[in-house]
Amino acid sequence: MSEDAKTKEGGTNEDVKPEDEAKVSTPVLSITMDKRIDLALAIGIVLVGAIMLMTSHVIRRGPIPDPIGTQGLPNITGVFLIICGIVLAMQQLLHWSELPGYLVPEEGQEDEKGYPASWVRAISIILLSWVWGVFLIPLGILIITPLCLVAGSLLMGEREWGKIIAFSIIFSFANWVIFGPLLGIRFPLGPLNHWAVSLGLSM
Repeated sequence: MSEDAKTKEGGTNEDVKPEDEAKVSTPVLSITMDKRIDLALAIGIVLVGAIMLMTSHVIRRGPIPDPIGTQGLPNITGVFLIICGIVLAMQQLLHWSELPGYLVPEEGQEDEKGYPASWVRAISIILLSWVWGVFLIPLGILIITPLCLVAGSLLMGEREWGKIIAFSIIFSFANWVIFGPLLGIRFPLGPLNHWAVSLGLSM
């Protein structure tokens, strides 16, 4: 077999031109992020934390003594936000002069080809969470949670019904058992409340 035939049959590295190889190996950076917006967001996070600290004193103290107190969570959250915001702002300022202008390389990765990010999917998940909250009391956690998990799985592109149903039921029931009968948190059970009471799983 001639060298030309071998080259056509198996292919060699000589088939790739140097300029084509450079195109394949060199990553393409998308310069679309504005570092001024990132700095403004970091400052905004600091301001939100400061507002939480300044307004937490208006929360009434409960009659039952609490080591943390009713003001503990907003104070801890406020301090956490302030620290994170300052760290992010310092990172932006320290690297501010690395690139001229205000635009910097975009962070993260591009969407998977064929599965682009969809605002419809994001809004649908938010609406699904709202539906879960609205129907939690009338239907109960053991009914509305599996239904929402099935809908959420379909929205995320899952199509294997066996996995969807098994995951939705097992996840919902396991979470209810752990946080309900075992840890003593009372969840609405709707039509299943009589069944849970008869088995001693609810009061």
